[in-house]
Amino acid sequence: MNRSAKYIDLQGWQIASEKPDRTTDAAPLSAGPLVLAPGQLLAFSTSSTIIQSEYPTSSEPDNLVETSGFSTFADDAGVAVLLTGAGVEVDRFAYNKSLHLSLLATQEGVSLERIRAGGPSDGSNFHSAAGAAGYATPGRPNSQAQDAPGGNQELTVAPEVFTPDDDGQQDFATLNYHLDQPGYAASVTVYDALGRLTRRLVRNETLPTTGFVQWDGIDERGRKAAVGYYVLHVELFRPSGGERREYKKTVVLGARF
Repeated sequence: MNRSAKYIDLQGWQIASEKPDRTTDAAPLSAGPLVLAPGQLLAFSTSSTIIQSEYPTSSEPDNLVETSGFSTFADDAGVAVLLTGAGVEVDRFAYNKSLHLSLLATQEGVSLERIRAGGPSDGSNFHSAAGAAGYATPGRPNSQAQDAPGGNQELTVAPEVFTPDDDGQQDFATLNYHLDQPGYAASVTVYDALGRLTRRLVRNETLPTTGFVQWDGIDERGRKAAVGYYVLHVELFRPSGGERREYKKTVVLGARF
C-alpha cells in the first residue's frame, strides 16, 4: 500500500526473504514500469488464478499482480524485507506463527494483517485476518485495519466493548497511548472484575511516545476469557527520572448472540 502522496514506480523493487546468516533471497515485483498511486494497494503472487480460487469472495482481481518468481517464506517464522530498485530497505517484518490468534483451528491460509498502516512493523501491530472476511483479503484493505485515534489524551481504550469472535468487527481492544516525552517503560496487566489476573500484556518494556497495546481476549492459559468487565492496569515509569504513573482503564469483553 502506498501511504505517501507521491506516485511510486515499483519497477525493480524487490520482496526478499532474509536468511539466518542475513543474506536474502530476493525477487523483483515488476521488471517493467508499474506505478502505484497514492492510497493504492496491490497484492503480488506468481498466480492470480490461484489467489482467486483460494479466496474467491475476499480478493480483488483488479489489484492482483503476477510476478515471474517469488521468494520462499517458511510458514513457522521468517523475515520479509521490502527493497527499492536501488536496494534501499523500505520495510521489514519478522514474523512467526505465535503471532496468530491462538483460538484458530488452523493457521493454514490465514494472513497476518497489519493493523495500522502507520504503525510499527512488529508483532504488536499485526493480527490474524478475520474468518468472516475469508482469512485473507488480497488486493483489498486488511480486515483488521484500524485508523490511529485522534486527540492528545494520554491513554484511551477502543473499542470499549469488543467481541473476539473472528468476524472482523471489534475482534480485539487497543490501549492507545500518547506520552508527553520519551523514555518511559511500561507494564500492562489485565484483571477481571474480581481483581484476578487474566493476562500480562506488557512487562517492563520501553515505549515510543505514541502507540498502542492490543488484547485479543485470550488469558494467560491461552483460552478465551469469560464475558464481562476487565481492568487494564497500566504502570508507566521513567528510569532516568524516577517518575511513576499508574492508570486503570476498563473494557468489556462481549459476545454476539
